[in-house]
Amino acid sequence: MNEANVTNVTNISNVSNVAKEGLIPWVEKYRPLHLDGVISHSHIVNVLSNLIQNQRFPHVIFYGPPGTGKTTTILACARKIYGDDVSSMVLELNGSDDRGISIVREQIKEFSSTNNLMQSSSNLKLVVLDEADSMTYDAQFALRQVIENYTQNTRFCFICNYITKIIPGILSRCVSFNFSPISDKEHKIHLQNISINETVNVTDTCLDEIIKMSEGDMRRSINVLQALHMSNNTKESSDINELYQVIGYPNPSVKTCIINIILNNNLKDAYQKILSLKCSQNLCVNDILKELVDYVIQSDIKNVTMARIITEFAKIEVYLANNVDENIQLGAILATMKLHL
Repeated sequence: MNEANVTNVTNISNVSNVAKEGLIPWVEKYRPLHLDGVISHSHIVNVLSNLIQNQRFPHVIFYGPPGTGKTTTILACARKIYGDDVSSMVLELNGSDDRGISIVREQIKEFSSTNNLMQSSSNLKLVVLDEADSMTYDAQFALRQVIENYTQNTRFCFICNYITKIIPGILSRCVSFNFSPISDKEHKIHLQNISINETVNVTDTCLDEIIKMSEGDMRRSINVLQALHMSNNTKESSDINELYQVIGYPNPSVKTCIINIILNNNLKDAYQKILSLKCSQNLCVNDILKELVDYVIQSDIKNVTMARIITEFAKIEVYLANNVDENIQLGAILATMKLHL
């Protein structure tokens, strides 16, 4: 890895001394504590900094794919607003766990309605609702009224992946910020810094593959890098083959093998062979599906046929997301391929 193009790792995003000393996941160890350390989204950071400086921080919605810095950004804002009083001035909840109307009526309403007794630089409290798109409709509807009643002393931040799952009554009361996937360039610089700081022996090509797999998700790429480092018991640089083994992702030879099995065998034999390959190579059906989507898109088949296959694959992906049996969905994938090719 070329270290000449890597920024000094000692300047990584305001990492706390406690984090450096503790044996904690790298995702938390390298989470920026302040706004000037947030990776990418400089335009959003600038807007938020100005709002905080002018004491005009509104209700906000942060939405976008996982691992793009939404939670990190609002926590950095909270530290800038409240300083050492952040723990008493901020209520942080997860919409996946605290998703019912009782949470709104009890915990959130109680926190919002109580007077601020702290000598904070801001008289406004902050309620952070992570994964807000998991909250029920009734809970969101009740929360709309809470926002209306306590806007004089409380600000709300909603964090979600899908803004379409937030009701219009909340959307109209908030300023929305879209967090797009982290760019490959910024992604690589950050991973290189971590690699140097943690003495990770990894090739440049391997880093590029991690970034490609993560699809702009910084959290995922850091977790993969840490897993790769922990699995390497030698001083040699980790390469792509080792990466594939660690995360159970099909390497190019396995991808080619899967395609050949589908094209050259009947459905029953293809299913048995790929099922065996899946078990021996520790493959995930989702990853197999993604590779077949790439193959179909890059192949020379007719557009109508391609559209039908992709439509069926989209349905299968929904089933996989809802924890339907993987082996059944593997059969559906192969059946779709055999039916249309």
